[in-house]
Amino acid sequence: CVNPTGIEAVRPASEIDPLYAAALRDAVAAGVEVLAYGVEISQEEIRLTHRLPVIL
Repeated sequence: CVNPTGIEAVRPASEIDPLYAAALRDAVAAGVEVLAYGVEISQEEIRLTHRLPVIL
């Protein structure tokens, strides 16, 4: 889930954690589906608002 507004896509931060980024790419290559969503958060709920592209 992504809370900040204005985010148009998400990607692994290879420059921060290259092992995580590589593992994520390997997982996708093995068939794991990666999803990302924008959210609105209130005291009552967390609401998914829209799907975001995942850039690998």
